[in-house]
Amino acid sequence: MNSTECSSWDHLNCKAPLPPNHQRSSHWYKAKISVGTDPQGEKKILKAYPSPGFPIRYYFLALANREYRMLKRVEGLPFTPMDVGRDRREGNLISYQYIDGRSIKAVSKSDTIPKDFFPKLYSAVLDLHQQGTAHLDLGNSGNILVTRNGNPVIIDFGSAFSLERLPGYLQRWMRKKDLLGMLKLWRRFDRETMPAFLLEYYRRNYKKNIYTPRRFYKATKRHLLKRLARRSASNADDAAILRIVGLFFGLMVLISLW
Repeated sequence: MNSTECSSWDHLNCKAPLPPNHQRSSHWYKAKISVGTDPQGEKKILKAYPSPGFPIRYYFLALANREYRMLKRVEGLPFTPMDVGRDRREGNLISYQYIDGRSIKAVSKSDTIPKDFFPKLYSAVLDLHQQGTAHLDLGNSGNILVTRNGNPVIIDFGSAFSLERLPGYLQRWMRKKDLLGMLKLWRRFDRETMPAFLLEYYRRNYKKNIYTPRRFYKATKRHLLKRLARRSASNADDAAILRIVGLFFGLMVLISLW
């Protein structure tokens, strides 16, 4: 997500972009974030998904619909965005109450992370699962904010899933993915406070996820280079590539349409 000037909502006034510690790299396919105010003068975060021409706009509209549903689902938990709203005239826009905090990465560069921050975040993740939701992108440091009071807030529910009605093995996989993502940040930013049993659990179970465009590209490139070096493009190698490609795009479609 990157900051930008807001699209017009009649009942919200556009203000300055988010400060640099909230910003992410700018890409046309990323949602854009800005700060606005409602008629009562309350500050709001506005998240605008891209709105290109037909038919791609319906893909981004589906993503906006999905994130809005997930945000409403977790609204009310003390560590998630509050006062989530949407204007049906601007289907790709989502708003929620302004969060006075910084990303954990930004905090780590200039301040000391509170000693009880990660235990609180660990409890928050367990509570989120107990509520029946998996975030699935907790390893991204930009999705974890540190408030002025030193409390964690989890944002960006675009990848989240409801755990209800899912087979048990999928629920376990999603919970484990969330836990390992959170432990990755704990180990990276405050390893000294990480309990030994959690550090051991992380070391035993954490594996890099190749099912992102950049990592998928790198993994495929390495595989092809190995094939060229061996000069043996066997049928088994071709089938392996096809399985990876099929699984990657299958997961992308599933996540976007769930």
